[in-house]
Amino acid sequence: MTDKQAERRAQIEAAAFVVLEKSGYKKASMLQIAKQAKASNETLYAWYGNKQALFSSLIASNAQRVEGALRAVMSDESAADDPLVRLGRQLLEFTTTANAIIINRAAVADVQDTGLLAEAIETHARQAILQAIETLMAKLADSGVYRFEEGAHAAAEVFVSLLLGDLQMQQALGSIEPLTETAITNRAQRVQRLFDKLFRVGTLHGADDFPRPNC
Repeated sequence: MTDKQAERRAQIEAAAFVVLEKSGYKKASMLQIAKQAKASNETLYAWYGNKQALFSSLIASNAQRVEGALRAVMSDESAADDPLVRLGRQLLEFTTTANAIIINRAAVADVQDTGLLAEAIETHARQAILQAIETLMAKLADSGVYRFEEGAHAAAEVFVSLLLGDLQMQQALGSIEPLTETAITNRAQRVQRLFDKLFRVGTLHGADDFPRPNC
């Protein structure tokens, strides 16, 4: 793909978010997206095939950005704040803000039709992100500060459960607005404290001054 094609795809995907937010998944059409992106309908069908494939591409693109950002956060050893807080904040910034809510609503709307969007979220987003978090958990275990008796994968699932819970579903249903930056930071810090109580070596014995991992 050329730089020009990549730029055009980014414009089309941005237009798709606009149309999704305005019209909802059921009413959104390839023609609407083409008009919003100032592209031809033929171009959209040539590149994506159909509406479901276009939105699945949105999910995959967003998941790649999330995974890349998470790995960058985890490799930044110069950062002063806790790695779990950085991880939580980055994940929330991608999964609980406006575009993520739009995607989740579209997936819910598509469940009875094709289920392709839910499948794309599971394959491209949830599993890839869990794998990135599992990498950090293994690193934290190697540091000796945390002990995960059920393994790094289980620890990653616990972290995600603490961080997100049913937040995404509540947002998809409209009962919770996109999180602000302050809310994201507060939630990430709270989850770090809860996670420490579960897995940090020495916490249950009062050793709260045990050194923090720098990873």
